[in-house]
Amino acid sequence: MSLSSMSRAFTLVELMVSIALTTIVVFFLYRALSNQEQANEIIAKNVHEISKKEKLYHLLFRDISKATSIQSEPLFNKSYSILLMRTSNSLHQIPNPYVAYFVHEKNLTLVRLESAYPIKFPVDYEKVKYIFADPLIAQTKKFVVLDSSAAGGSTQRELLPGERPRGEKKDKNATASKEYLIFFKWEKEKLLMDIRK
Repeated sequence: MSLSSMSRAFTLVELMVSIALTTIVVFFLYRALSNQEQANEIIAKNVHEISKKEKLYHLLFRDISKATSIQSEPLFNKSYSILLMRTSNSLHQIPNPYVAYFVHEKNLTLVRLESAYPIKFPVDYEKVKYIFADPLIAQTKKFVVLDSSAAGGSTQRELLPGERPRGEKKDKNATASKEYLIFFKWEKEKLLMDIRK
């Protein structure tokens, strides 16, 4: 028998073993790809939350730092405040707009209103067409705004999460400035902002 006639084909057992090995390799590759996709989704969600925090922080900081007048008052309970101001920061090209931050009672979305006219609650139906509304954060569980006059003095209040108690001593050389504490809580996220003006 010559060597040329001895060329043999794969046996059925060898073929089945190779198919089984290929199936196992493909299965593990699929699992690795699936795990990687899940990890990417988690990372993308975390980046989105961080981005949302950063955008909100910068927007509020610009509004407050450029404001000529600021007023804060409680909304429908102690967990929510309305922040009213006149500022030179505008998202809608309105010169020196009136801006309001509030939490919508029905869907608990933090909303920023901007108008060329003063904003009063409840909003007059005739002036709704002149107000720009920008939804910022859904499922807001807490939005509290306090200014420095509420932090000291004879009236004691509960400290916000992350806030430290203030000392009674004041620097004689310090210029009179206002400080605003803003606390947000939504889903599993919390943010405490301390803005001085």
